[in-house]
Formats: sequence, C-alpha cells, structure tokens
Amino acid sequence: MLRPLKFCAFLLINLAVALIGTAILDTAVWRIIPSHSLSAIVWKEIVFSICFAVLIGFAMWRTWQNFAAMWIWIPAAIWFAFGYVTLAGSNNVWGQLSGLGSRSVLAPPDVRSFFSFTVPLIRAISYSAGAYISSLVYRAPMAST
Repeated sequence: MLRPLKFCAFLLINLAVALIGTAILDTAVWRIIPSHSLSAIVWKEIVFSICFAVLIGFAMWRTWQNFAAMWIWIPAAIWFAFGYVTLAGSNNVWGQLSGLGSRSVLAPPDVRSFFSFTVPLIRAISYSAGAYISSLVYRAPMAST
C-alpha cells in the first residue's frame, strides 16, 4: 500500500517541477528573444518549454532516480484530453489548442486554451523524455554478488 502512495506522491512532485520549473526558466529567458507576432510567441513557448523541460527532467532523474519522472506525461495527457473534450463543441478545436485558431493577435480563448492544455502536455512529455534519456545515461550501479 505504501509503494503506490509513494509513487503517486513522486508523480505529483515531478509534475509540479516540470510545469513550474520550466515556467521559471522560460520567464527568465523570455525577454532575450523578441517576438512580434502571435506565431512567434507560440513557437517561442514551444521551443523553450521543450528545451527547459528536457534539461530539468534529465537533472531530476540524475538527482532522485525515481521512475515516476518518466510517467508524468500520463496525467498531462489526461488533462489535455479533458481540454479537447471541453472544446469539442467549438468550430476549431485544434486551432484553439495550438494557439493559432484565430487571425487576431492573442485572442483570449485561443491563447488561454493553448497555455492551459497544450503547454502542460508539451512540458510533461519533454520532462519525461529527459528523465528517460538520463536513465539510459546514468544507470544505477549493479550490486555484485
């Protein structure tokens, strides 16, 4: 009973680190590269989220070596599916989830959906990938018998 509870706790901790840690690094670097259009803002967010989440996932696996880090993409995928189902009645679901659904600059529903559902999915998948790569690079030493 204790083992699944510990896994769930580490899953939530890793998910928080993936989302909040990436946001902190993203915000720190955001002003260095200017963006003058909606598509530039969306692409900048995607690239920064992928790069920083992979680095954080790689470092966190090396620090904790907990398998929950490789599975945080599942709650994020469930959250993304919830967002898809929520927006399913609208005309342009994928446009809203991509942030580029309307032609206006930073239309609130599109950007809100993008940052609420798509960005957490991107960060969680990237974090999990970084943890997986780190698990391949830094294997636990085998105990000799």
